[in-house]
Amino acid sequence: MSVSVYIDGQPAECREDYNEVIGQLGAAPDESRKRFELWTTQPRGRVTSRSVWLNPPPDTARVEWIADGGAILESSNAHDGIEDYLWRGNSCIKVRNTVAAPITPAVLAAFLAHDFALVDAMMLARAYRGVGWPNQLSDYPVPVGCPTSHVSFPEFPRYAGLYAVVPTSEWVHRLSQLSVPVVQLRYKGEEARVRATEVRKAVDAISGTDALLFINDHWRLAIECDAYGVHLGQEDVAESDLDAIRRAGLRLGISTHGIYEMLCAHACKPSYIALGAIYVTATKLMPTAPQGLRRLEHYVRLMSPHYPLVAIGGIDLCRIEGVWATGVDCAAVLRAVVNTDDPRRATMDLLASTPRLNYGSGAA
Repeated sequence: MSVSVYIDGQPAECREDYNEVIGQLGAAPDESRKRFELWTTQPRGRVTSRSVWLNPPPDTARVEWIADGGAILESSNAHDGIEDYLWRGNSCIKVRNTVAAPITPAVLAAFLAHDFALVDAMMLARAYRGVGWPNQLSDYPVPVGCPTSHVSFPEFPRYAGLYAVVPTSEWVHRLSQLSVPVVQLRYKGEEARVRATEVRKAVDAISGTDALLFINDHWRLAIECDAYGVHLGQEDVAESDLDAIRRAGLRLGISTHGIYEMLCAHACKPSYIALGAIYVTATKLMPTAPQGLRRLEHYVRLMSPHYPLVAIGGIDLCRIEGVWATGVDCAAVLRAVVNTDDPRRATMDLLASTPRLNYGSGAA
């Protein structure tokens, strides 16, 4: 199985410029079966969710194209470079670049063939400089319209190790007593009073330990209770007061599910960036397919010089060694501890698997 890409109705591999890019990136993986169609001329045939029209004329045909489920990728000149727009349905993603040239169809096709989502292939194509994988963050476009911060959040330590995400303050207590270095309280109860109690109890639970406590979503309570940090999802960042979180001295972690979201997170200058979901997870409904280790390696090369990175999603003892091999700073687990018959043993085994740190033996 592999991703097939057509440009103006012809297989992309029939084009010399496409094969030149693929030759630099390496062979496309055989991981999924998808078909993308890129059009630089008037499209033909049936429109699908993977039909992309590049720089169409401003007429009624483009309106019908969007209404039928197709995507439009277009560029326009700006005073300081060029702006790219990705239109799908009622949404539009806009990014700004300093390189004043449109995205080349063959380059976009090559990154799609490597099984990146369209928006992420767009980011990679824009950052491509003709010499292999684009690993310089400064070459990437800047998202327009997403939250930003002009000041960096406080630092989060490099190579912190195991990062446990748990549902209650009682779990925070249990794992901090086992010397888990980073714990996140992801409490999803609806009642505000109970929520506040859980956050306060979690902060009290780590007292006297070396554990670093992040509170998921509830940033006001995290500030009020003097937690170490706050973890926010992409959809929560815009609804939070980033200045208030930073003024309180809290660290900030942000979830991402691909390159575009990493660039959005980068605009906030957080303490760390979480990358996921690496594997299929039943913990929550994910907006994207699992990233896998191959993409994770690309993300680490791009973002690790700038931020501590937390891999998350479907990680267990059988998979964690491969995750550590990518060079991430933390591996986050939830079900691998919480949903086991012997949480203490599972935790000790996971701690023992952590490189750079010595937590002793899982036989303890």
